[in-house]
Amino acid sequence: MRACLFATFCVVAGGLTGCTATAIQQSAKSASSCLQDVKSSQEGQILYAKLWASDATDTESKLSDPNPLTSTERDALVQVHNNIISCRQIIFSDDSRSAAWKLPYWLDYFHRSDAIFDKLANGELPIGLANKLTIESNGKFQVDLSRRHPDAIPVDEVQQQQAAETLVPASAQTAAPKPDSRLTALNCRWVANALSCTVPAQH
Repeated sequence: MRACLFATFCVVAGGLTGCTATAIQQSAKSASSCLQDVKSSQEGQILYAKLWASDATDTESKLSDPNPLTSTERDALVQVHNNIISCRQIIFSDDSRSAAWKLPYWLDYFHRSDAIFDKLANGELPIGLANKLTIESNGKFQVDLSRRHPDAIPVDEVQQQQAAETLVPASAQTAAPKPDSRLTALNCRWVANALSCTVPAQH
């Protein structure tokens, strides 16, 4: 199973509703197909034009966008969220049979994913910051899995994650925030698996 691919899609989709280890038994190939179908849908194309997809479409500009999702993009996010729930079920089903040790890490990951989804859906998080948080969450997921099993993450996914992480500091230097926007002044960080966001006091 390609952990990073699944993780990225699940971050954007959020929601644990219906994700149980007793989900219908399906293969990892069908999970990959499910995720690809979501990504290639009309809503997925709208969304992944802006949000981090952990693929060749990702550019540094996705990390410096100071704007929240538009109304159309938030509608697409909700649709992708609704469609991705079945993909999460497949992931849980597959791992409950073949790699039950991964389930707590998936739960932690989905908890972080849900936090990003909620803030994006409510227009409370700029796109660039959401993408940075997604990269951080993907990295934490990979580290968690690798601590248990050093070979749990394929080398190409580790390299892709490392490349993404090198873009994060660079994008922070090139961002051009709008001074009148409360979102551009937003500071967010992970505290365990909770997303903590604050707006610095204005002087």
